[in-house]
Amino acid sequence: MLGSIAHYNLLERIGEGVLGDVYRARDTKVGRTVALKLQREPLPAGRRHERLVDDARAAAKISHPNIATLFDVGYYEGRLYLAYEFVKGSTLRQQMEGRPMNSRHALDLAAQVADALAHAHANGVIHKDLSPDTIVETTKGSAKVLDFGMSAWTRGGQTRALAAAAPHSVGADAVGVLSYVSPEQARGVGVDGRTDLFSLGAIVYEMLTGMNPFAGPDALTTLANITDRTPQAPTALNPELPKLLDIVLLRALASDPTRRTESASKLAADLRRCAGLVDSVATERPSREPRRPTTSDDPDLIPLEEEKGGVWWVFVGLGGALAAALYFWLR
Repeated sequence: MLGSIAHYNLLERIGEGVLGDVYRARDTKVGRTVALKLQREPLPAGRRHERLVDDARAAAKISHPNIATLFDVGYYEGRLYLAYEFVKGSTLRQQMEGRPMNSRHALDLAAQVADALAHAHANGVIHKDLSPDTIVETTKGSAKVLDFGMSAWTRGGQTRALAAAAPHSVGADAVGVLSYVSPEQARGVGVDGRTDLFSLGAIVYEMLTGMNPFAGPDALTTLANITDRTPQAPTALNPELPKLLDIVLLRALASDPTRRTESASKLAADLRRCAGLVDSVATERPSREPRRPTTSDDPDLIPLEEEKGGVWWVFVGLGGALAAALYFWLR
């Protein structure tokens, strides 16, 4: 054990963020494991410190099965700490690895993320740093969104802000973050919940096709693609997808926010409709191109052409027999 912070026993250091170190820790009050973020150094009193506290308190108010819960906000030796739900699993970035995911599974996860967005937006909290790195699939197969409402204090959030203010200063290594920026974020103008819908649309597009719709070789090209380019229809890259997905995703990725999907709850419903169609397409595909039996498949089966010929000769034989019987009757 690495020591303790307040009533948390530190078990291991698991990462580092903008605020400071992140630990897996044990909450001795309630007996649960948490991800504890501890400020590296105290912020001096002022507007920046007040904003951090305000953002943390707002994030702590939202509770949803698909959002990593912020359980506790406190101070230790003058430094702020945040105790989050500890989420076991892998990020969507790790899941994809540059390949399309299973379509039905991807749409199920995406609909859960949209549910999380709908709940947070209803409570006045916008994520603003949604990416495959901030969404985890748990070991139980459900989606969890990390760092809700804390984009001003994450590396991804700060990269987005820097790209809007000084895009020439952002290196090529930032493309992995900027590929999910909304056009209004790229332009540095005001954002609302629809910016999260755009980011989710880009994530789902990549989950289903294996390709990000906007990523370029550098930050400037990527930002220009986001603000100026309409993505290719996802079914052009993955013909196994239902056509409705073209409408749903291109609407979520509309450059003009007023033409974008109007709410996260609407996007969740659309994604679930598409998931149902994925099942239908998989069920119907064999019946659209029926496979004709051949003798090579089963020696007891007669090819369809031979069946037709056999039936014809039966009728010819019956006709001949009837004609002979009539002739002898007349004699």
